[in-house]
Amino acid sequence: CAIPVDVHVWNIALRDYDEDEALKEAKSLTPAIYKQTGDLFRDRFKNKPGWAHSLLFVAELPSFRPTLPSDLVNEMDKFREEEKARKKAKKKQ
Repeated sequence: CAIPVDVHVWNIALRDYDEDEALKEAKSLTPAIYKQTGDLFRDRFKNKPGWAHSLLFVAELPSFRPTLPSDLVNEMDKFREEEKARKKAKKKQ
């Protein structure tokens, strides 16, 4: 099953499903990272990775944030800030 991967989907996979942090050190969305991200969705959601992709992607949209539990929104915001700091630190290296 094909999973369309962009930076938003990559970040969802990194935040929620990349337990061994294989995606964390990637600097850009290369074909290998694209495949790894899709594989995380396929492995995690077996026969419904496309549905999972769509639901998780929509949950990230600003118009849907008010419908999410506050602890989840806080976790998403924390991840976003950590990613900004990580990317900033990488640029300084």
